[in-house]
Amino acid sequence: MVVVALLAGCAAGVPAEIPEAGEDDVWVVGIGYPQGEWAGCFEDDSVAEALMTADMPASSATATFTRGAREEDVRRVLGCLDRSLTGGAVTVTTRSD
Repeated sequence: MVVVALLAGCAAGVPAEIPEAGEDDVWVVGIGYPQGEWAGCFEDDSVAEALMTADMPASSATATFTRGAREEDVRRVLGCLDRSLTGGAVTVTTRSD
C-alpha cells in the first residue's frame, strides 16, 4: 500500500494513514520535490538512512526507518514534515528489509 499527499504551497496534507508493516518490513517516507526547511525531520533517531538527490533543489528525498521503528515514530516524522514542508508530495510505503 502507498499513501500519497500533495503539498502545494502549504504544509497541510501529509498522509494521515500509514500502511501496516509486516515482521520483515520497514517504513519508508519519500518526498517528491520537497520545499521548505524539512531536512531536520529526517534526523530522527528512528530513521536508519536518509537520502536525497544531488540536484538542487532536490527532486526527491527518502527516509528509511530502523527495523524496530513503530508507527508513532513514523507519525512523529510526518508531524515534523507537516510543520516544515511548504511544498512537495509525501508518500509512506513499506519494503522488506
